[in-house]
Amino acid sequence: MSPKKDWNRTGSCTLDIERTYPEVFDMIIVGAGPAGMTAAIYGARRKMKILLVCGNVGGQMNYCNDIENWTGVAQSTGPALRDQFFSHVKHVDKDNAHFDLWVREKEKVTDITKKEDIFTVNTEAGKSFLAKTIVCTAGKKPRVLGIPGEDIAMNGNGLSFAATSDAPLYKDKKMVIIGGGNSAMDVALQLENFTDDITITTNLDHLIGESCLMEKVKKSPHIDIKYEVQTKEILLDKKDKVRGVTITEGDSDEFDLECEGIFEEIGQIPATQFCKDLVKLNERKEIMTDRLCKSSCPGFFAAGDCNDGYHKQVIVAAGEGAVAALQAHEYILKQE
Repeated sequence: MSPKKDWNRTGSCTLDIERTYPEVFDMIIVGAGPAGMTAAIYGARRKMKILLVCGNVGGQMNYCNDIENWTGVAQSTGPALRDQFFSHVKHVDKDNAHFDLWVREKEKVTDITKKEDIFTVNTEAGKSFLAKTIVCTAGKKPRVLGIPGEDIAMNGNGLSFAATSDAPLYKDKKMVIIGGGNSAMDVALQLENFTDDITITTNLDHLIGESCLMEKVKKSPHIDIKYEVQTKEILLDKKDKVRGVTITEGDSDEFDLECEGIFEEIGQIPATQFCKDLVKLNERKEIMTDRLCKSSCPGFFAAGDCNDGYHKQVIVAAGEGAVAALQAHEYILKQE
């Protein structure tokens, strides 16, 4: 019998009787972005016993302001689409009469090992769970520059990585965005709703990404673009708050650019450290998979931004999550 589940207002699920977990899950899903949540739904519909473990819900959807390419939804925000996904997951989770799905939020996986045909998943909370298969949908984490002042600035002192949640904090402030791709342009357009003093700095001599975003950014009277910029240091005031950045522009000498807030949008790093000894990774630290989301380790599947798929989109991640779950089910049937 499945345990009673209590969902609080934030969507977190607490379990009344943890000992009623299966001794061995059919599938453990790591991560709850579009790939992980889709895998949970598809796996549950195959009558698999599933544990979904995640640090947070939503993955890259948490950082997207506008989503206009999810089929059937003309326009949405990342958080709004995330909530739709998670509402579906909760619906499946609550239906204990038909499905066997458990969810553990705000609990990061530290490592995964395999002995014979069984995987052991360990978490930061000191918990261990057993599974016949793994679907890794851990996604990516923000890349950082590794420059002076960065560690202090990102600790709530003016350096941010999520404009969807943090942009309102910078009303009427001078802002710098480091990066020149789609994410940087999207952040600039979000910030434009709160301030009219925005500077994009990129180390290239041009912006890269979707033409529609470039057009909006270049037409904006509130957004200045500096090309061929190298950021050397984040400057802090006496209270350790951001007061500017030290940069070089082209062949110029170093100079200080004043600002009161910074967004770093210089890419993402696959969150695959916990499984690097179990599966093959490519030079970008992505899990190498075939078209069926199979990794080099039998029974271990990877979907979404953490694998080596070329296109990193919500709709692609969701599709791969479905494929991975279905293949995990097939794998178990063949093993039995």
